[in-house]
Amino acid sequence: MRRGMASILKDDLRAVRRVAIVGGTHGNERNGVGIATHLLANPDAAKRPSFETTVLLANPAAIEQNRRYVDEDLNRCFTAHKLHKLQPCPTRESKFARRLDFELGPKCDAERAVDLVIDLHNTTSDCGYALMMSRTDALSHAVCAALGPRVRCCEWADAPEHSVLPSCGRAGFTLEVGPVACGITDVETYRETLRLVHAALDFVHARNVALEAGGGAPAPRPPP
Repeated sequence: MRRGMASILKDDLRAVRRVAIVGGTHGNERNGVGIATHLLANPDAAKRPSFETTVLLANPAAIEQNRRYVDEDLNRCFTAHKLHKLQPCPTRESKFARRLDFELGPKCDAERAVDLVIDLHNTTSDCGYALMMSRTDALSHAVCAALGPRVRCCEWADAPEHSVLPSCGRAGFTLEVGPVACGITDVETYRETLRLVHAALDFVHARNVALEAGGGAPAPRPPP
């Protein structure tokens, strides 16, 4: 929505020490499932010298059945009420959500285990390539600006709390691509999404290097 926000929001100048790449939040969105599976099989591809990268398949039950979800939408399970209520988890997705929140967050803590969450999705809507994030998330806005004008920067609606998986990290965004039919992998879209993931990791590493050198965070520049 507002690409200029990357230059307006103030960078907190904290180095990124752990990034999580997540596929399969919706089990029938095979673009993210395929990329996460590829990176799990080729872990060196996601490595960068200045931070640790974790790759996760979020909803294995839905992935196995090639369905959006089994009992309820996992991407609506990351509210404080659902994550921290004392009752046993009533659905498979609520169990997965608590496990993911523990690994990525936890969301209730000021300090999170993961500094940046990249959640991979695809949609039948003609959205092109879009990063979706909190209006106040300076790091995700900077990543979006670094990926170039082809990538749209979209902000979640203002709300007291966001229920989506990327909200578990210190920063995080959804990488949404479309139009892609559910249940299949589109090869061209897959390749471009993987390129964008690598470009995002490269920018985060360059930012870390600049911060460690004492020069401040670099201005986001699109890859060549």
